Amino acid sequence: MRVPAAGLVFLAAAAAAADDRAAGHDHYFNLEYDEAVAAYQRVLRAEPDDPSIYNHLATAVLYKELNRLGMLETSAFKSDNRFLRRKKPKPDPGVKDEIFGYLEQCRPLAAARLEEAPGDRAALFALSHNYALRANYLFMVDKAYFRALRNGRRARKFSNSLRKYHPQFVDADLVAGVQEYVIGSLPWAARAVIAFGGVRGNKARGEAMVARVAREGGHARDEARALMALVHRREGRPLEAARMLGALLRDYPRNYVLQLEMAAMQLDAGDEALALEIFKEVYRKYEADEQRFARMPPRLARALERRIEELENEAAPARAQLAALRR
Repeated sequence: MRVPAAGLVFLAAAAAAADDRAAGHDHYFNLEYDEAVAAYQRVLRAEPDDPSIYNHLATAVLYKELNRLGMLETSAFKSDNRFLRRKKPKPDPGVKDEIFGYLEQCRPLAAARLEEAPGDRAALFALSHNYALRANYLFMVDKAYFRALRNGRRARKFSNSLRKYHPQFVDADLVAGVQEYVIGSLPWAARAVIAFGGVRGNKARGEAMVARVAREGGHARDEARALMALVHRREGRPLEAARMLGALLRDYPRNYVLQLEMAAMQLDAGDEALALEIFKEVYRKYEADEQRFARMPPRLARALERRIEELENEAAPARAQLAALRR
């Protein structure tokens, strides 16, 4: 059967958009936010009625801003006073307008789909993540905790609807699972206050939900894997965190923060030799600009250099004692 020329053009455009979407995700998880935004903008021009692309753009711009604000710093240098003492830059109101503009463009497109089909999977998924992104900005940047809570409730409502209509769609568990874990991890008094607003949480249930998305998810699997690395670290399971980070690094080797986190987890697990080896390899890549590691902010590179020196100084007495025993 002969495909009409218009059909071939449509198929080619759809394939290009899919490639650009995949490229955007790859850049985003490799901390290449400008390139991610450029790729997502190409998808937007090809598919302006797709609500999800507005969320992807908002996410990339948000995390670029969080990175600029120093809010995505690695735990590898948590004991470095010079690293921690820096005054944080102020949020850019223009960036906030850009993020919220994308989020607001998403919602009517998703709502229109729900009017036609109340259980539309893509629309419910887009809305759950849309309100979750808004809550993240309000919580992390504006420190507007009650507004963040209201948006979090909306995100969870759409997430629960998604789970109801599409129980086999594993990615639907992510937003609800994160909220379960975060609220369930709060002190009892804070949970009691939040419960008055109708929001409850269970830490163990939330972790299990996010872990399932990390294992079996599709659209949100990488986000879930990154979150599970944080959960394992927070719960004092550094080797489990390292395992999750290793899986992410196989897919996103240009993410220098993941490499630094891997070294930090080895330190937490007591393997200083392996941690030092990883730190040195990251610094080598930084100096050689291998895998674009020269993008690392100078402040981070200086902290890395100090960390390597500290670990080498700590290891020096043990090396000297070993050398004496061999003589």
